[in-house]
Amino acid sequence: MKLTNNGCRYLSMLNLALNTYIHLLFIITIFCSLVAELIIIQNNISWKSLKKLSAIDGIYGLSALMVVGTGLLNWMVFGKGGTYYTGNTLFLIKISLFIVVGLLSIYPTVMIARAKKQNKKDPPQVIMLPNAAKMKRYVLVEIIIMACIPLLAELMANGIDI
Repeated sequence: MKLTNNGCRYLSMLNLALNTYIHLLFIITIFCSLVAELIIIQNNISWKSLKKLSAIDGIYGLSALMVVGTGLLNWMVFGKGGTYYTGNTLFLIKISLFIVVGLLSIYPTVMIARAKKQNKKDPPQVIMLPNAAKMKRYVLVEIIIMACIPLLAELMANGIDI
C-alpha cells in the first residue's frame, strides 16, 4: 500500500499530536506528583506514608524522563525542527527552567531515600523528617517554576519570541 503525499502528512500530524498528548499527560503527572509530595511531607510521618512518598517521587522521576523523551521527539522528529526551537529564546528559557526543576528535585529525593533507608530494617510508628520544612519549600518552588513552563511552550509554539 502506497501512501499519498496527503496520507504521509496526515500520519506525521497524527504522530505529532499523539506525542504531544503523551508529553502533556506526563507534565500533568509531574504536577500531580509534586502536589502529592507537598501534602505528604511532614515533620513526623508514618512508615506507610514514607513509602507512598518514595513511590510518588519515583513516579515524578519517571514522568520527568518521559517529558524529556517526548520533548526530544517533538524537537527532532515530529515538531517544527530543531532550528525553530533552538532559535527561540523562550524555548531556551523553558529548557533552562526544566533543568532548574530537575536540580531542585535532587534534595527532596535524597532526603526521602535516606529516611527510607535508615528506617527500613525496623520502621518505627512515626519517622522524623528533620528537613521537612526545607523539602516542602523546594517542592513548592518546583511547582511554581513548572507552572511557568507550559506558558512558555504555548507562546513559543505560536511563534512568539523575546
